[in-house]
Amino acid sequence: MHLEFLVEELSAKFALEQLIPKIVGPDHTFAIRDFGSKYELMKKLESRLRGYAKMMSDWDARIVVLVDEDRQDCRALKNEIMDMAKRAGIDDKVLCRIVVEELEAWFFGDLGALRKVYPKLSASLHTQARYRNPDRIPGGTWEHLDRLLRQSGYPEGLRKTETAAMVARYMDPWKNRSTSFCAFRDGLIRITEETR
Repeated sequence: MHLEFLVEELSAKFALEQLIPKIVGPDHTFAIRDFGSKYELMKKLESRLRGYAKMMSDWDARIVVLVDEDRQDCRALKNEIMDMAKRAGIDDKVLCRIVVEELEAWFFGDLGALRKVYPKLSASLHTQARYRNPDRIPGGTWEHLDRLLRQSGYPEGLRKTETAAMVARYMDPWKNRSTSFCAFRDGLIRITEETR
């Protein structure tokens, strides 16, 4: 099976390049389409889905749409995306997953991977109240990770794309504490096993 991933930013693309093979193994091909922003992804999504619909009868593929929550209502955002897929006639071929709140929550969900790239970070970070639930870090996960890196002796702070590629390389998909990551992982497994 082939998997087409539609993402809003380059950092998500870099992370997924590392994570997808770990989750679904080598038996599936994939491509990741970066739209440059959530706005551009949402603006072009329905047209892109209609294009995929024209190819689906001859193509064993699934489409995965991955967007950040960005403090939006998750259900409303997912419904909006799935309504587009339904209008395109391929809602049964589309998996929509929302990253709560931002991709950096997935990194907070795997402290071991984060510390392999940034060893000066505290090993007990996940025991601090604000970091126990990676998807509920108040005030933005990007901002928190950037601030933590600077406070821990990394003056350059968070470099999104570089961090995404490096941390994802070490992430263990089966040990991540981010609920949104686990929903993404489990959804990906489900759609790739449907055709077996």
